[in-house]
Amino acid sequence: MKTFLRAFLSTVILGSAAAHAGPAVLATVHPLALVAASITPTQELQVLVPTGMTPHDFSLRPSDVDKVQSADVIFWAGEEAEPYLAGFVHRWPDKVWIDVASLAADDEVHDHAEHGHHDPHWWLDPLTIMSAQAELARALDKDPKPFADALQAQIESSYQQLTGVQQRGFFVFHRAYDHWVELMKLKQMGSFTLSPEQKPGLKTLQAMRQQLAAGDVVCVFSEPEFSPALIDSMVRGLDIARGELDPMAAHIRLSEDGYLVFLQDLTERFVRCLSE
Repeated sequence: MKTFLRAFLSTVILGSAAAHAGPAVLATVHPLALVAASITPTQELQVLVPTGMTPHDFSLRPSDVDKVQSADVIFWAGEEAEPYLAGFVHRWPDKVWIDVASLAADDEVHDHAEHGHHDPHWWLDPLTIMSAQAELARALDKDPKPFADALQAQIESSYQQLTGVQQRGFFVFHRAYDHWVELMKLKQMGSFTLSPEQKPGLKTLQAMRQQLAAGDVVCVFSEPEFSPALIDSMVRGLDIARGELDPMAAHIRLSEDGYLVFLQDLTERFVRCLSE
């Protein structure tokens, strides 16, 4: 009898939990999962691209397709960043697809296109993220204002912290930070590659070495997902500080304030390297 009661109560409890569960949310990359976690319980949130991997080297497996199919809401960075998902938007139009790229300000998209590079790392643009989180909040019937207020305060705090180093030049590993650099008015002087798939040629490497040797670059940033061998060879013998940036935020734990923690961590990494 006791065994039956325990089984019955477990069924009731699980059924009640299922009845109160919200829509299943799939964030495609960890930084977007940090945003989604601001209003989505972690047990209702999945992440498509595994930690330690980037959209640059990710391809869908059958189990990943199952994740997409089982989700009610897909929070993604758009076709340019994640082309492997574009076909599923049309295959499953009944799902809520929140394309973060489509929420960027039109003038910002136009400005980057004019300069020959359109940065698809929209999670490094806090203003676009504010709009994207609001869109997700509407889909989940949640209030976006607490996140918007906290994010605005973090933007202002980051800007203040970076004020003293805005004129100090730096190189990044690849062009992933344009939105952040523009918002914070930082002095990015170059990148070792446009994207990890595109290796620079000999002439480009020679030009970068000359630029680094000129003394205007005080810091170079590597990324944990990629080998630092190229950067090691380029700065050998030069008095240039080294830092590390992770655009995938793999070291930031999923939590309600995870995205704000990510921005503060990013700010501190810039301040630390540019101050040396």
